[in-house]
Amino acid sequence: MPSYRDLDAFTACHQLVLAVHRVTETLADRDAELAGQLWAAALIAPSRIARGSGYRQPRMFAACVDRTLGALAEVTCYLEMARTMELLSEEDHRELESLGGRAVFYSMKLAMSLEPDPAPGERPPS
Repeated sequence: MPSYRDLDAFTACHQLVLAVHRVTETLADRDAELAGQLWAAALIAPSRIARGSGYRQPRMFAACVDRTLGALAEVTCYLEMARTMELLSEEDHRELESLGGRAVFYSMKLAMSLEPDPAPGERPPS
């Protein structure tokens, strides 16, 4: 398995975590619970990629990347809540949304690369 440090998905998730950390420092003053949930979901994303890269089986790595995608969906949900409740500036929301989209793109690309090729004559899953 490749080192997680060499994966675009990890790099994108890591950048998202750093930006979320900056925003949650001020968000915590206004809504500590939401800030904590946002921080936890963001932190899980790159850590699952790191964990998955440590497995010898591509199937296990793929399962970890799927969990990364789930965590990134949670991040999006929490960001929408924070913006709707006017706890997050439009500028911060736009930045985090952009970084999150990038993390989803590269994580999905990684997930697709880990899917097994169908056996000859076998139909690919739909």
